Amino acid sequence: MGMTQDQVGKIRSDLQITQQNMSIFSEMLTELTPGKEHPQDKALFEQLHATCRAMQTRLVELIDQVDDDKLVADLLEANDSMNNLFLRYDRYEKNKGQVQGAIRRTPAAGQASGRPVSEAPLIDFSAATTDSPSHTLKSLVKMKDEDVDNIADWVGEKDNGTTSEFDEFLAERAAANEAPKKAD
Repeated sequence: MGMTQDQVGKIRSDLQITQQNMSIFSEMLTELTPGKEHPQDKALFEQLHATCRAMQTRLVELIDQVDDDKLVADLLEANDSMNNLFLRYDRYEKNKGQVQGAIRRTPAAGQASGRPVSEAPLIDFSAATTDSPSHTLKSLVKMKDEDVDNIADWVGEKDNGTTSEFDEFLAERAAANEAPKKAD
């Protein structure tokens, strides 16, 4: 689109304001500690983030509409810088979530750890020091499971290692496989 000098001047002025906002946003990303922001800093930080997001949307729209190559290059450069800021912001938010998660997960003195099952250890060694291996084996032997109790019946005692039920199953499967071949 053909633009007047006033329009180009207005875009350059807006681009300068955008770059100033990006500079402040970048400085805040550098200076603030995730999860330990002062409430006023946090409010300004969130406001700058929202403003920069809106400005980036406008930048992208302008890139498609502007014919001036130098201005397009400046807009693209600002957009790249903005994308880098948003990557830093995403890392900042991720770190803030990890800091807050660590604070929530840290048990108070004298309290048991309230770990979710997914974070529980696979092997609990706390009782292993008091139990001897033979005691552990005895406790495993005491466990009752109908399948384990009847395993000899389930496996069968035939010489070839299969039960008559399994032999019948194999015969049925073989017959079923041959039936479609005869139909062909």
